[in-house]
Amino acid sequence: MHFNIRRYLYGMSKRKLWLLLILVLPIAYLLVSSIRYDHFIIQQNISISKDAPIALASSPTGFRKMEQIASAPEHFLLHNFAVRQLYTYIYAGTAVYRADRQFRELIDTVRNDVSMTMPAENTVLITYKGQSENLGKTLVSFYSERLIQKAEEGLARSKPSGPIPYLIGGMEVERQRALWRSERFLPLVLFAFFSVVAVLLLLGILEWSDPSFKSERQVARYLGVPILGSIPDLNKISAALGGR
Repeated sequence: MHFNIRRYLYGMSKRKLWLLLILVLPIAYLLVSSIRYDHFIIQQNISISKDAPIALASSPTGFRKMEQIASAPEHFLLHNFAVRQLYTYIYAGTAVYRADRQFRELIDTVRNDVSMTMPAENTVLITYKGQSENLGKTLVSFYSERLIQKAEEGLARSKPSGPIPYLIGGMEVERQRALWRSERFLPLVLFAFFSVVAVLLLLGILEWSDPSFKSERQVARYLGVPILGSIPDLNKISAALGGR
């Protein structure tokens, strides 16, 4: 056992440059991650007055002003019926079960990545900031259409009615990339771990596949005769003398 460990360490010292291969996989992961877009900001402007009535889903006749909705947008974005409708919109033909992992993930995504603000008195901005461009476009489109629908219903319920809300321009998409993000730390550690294991296994395979003798004991066992003496490595001796 002791000889095998010494042999492995000897083989590793003989192939020191091979240890640089450990860096290949983590560096490749960072480079690939840095050149692809992995964060997206998607926005849609909607023309709605701050005093516009927005119909309440919980009441057939009730409504609230737009500025009240914008002051606490989570009630509009995370309304139970809205999330269920969104779920069936994304996962067509799938029954809604609140205990499903997909349903819980959708609620967390809306809560963490979607916002609704009023940058001006007559403008509502719905924004998605997350890692999926397609999902972001779907969420922004869904809540923009839902807000316009509820505003039109609110106008029908209130008197006098105001201007009809509408989308201002198209959806704005900003794609972002970066050399490093904190969420890449765990994948980087995993890539580094597997890289170390792979290189160490490769060095072991190379060493044990080398048929050359590694010690006097191996020569004696192979030839079946005792070893009376051996010639030292003159290169090492010359290097040691030259360094003085």
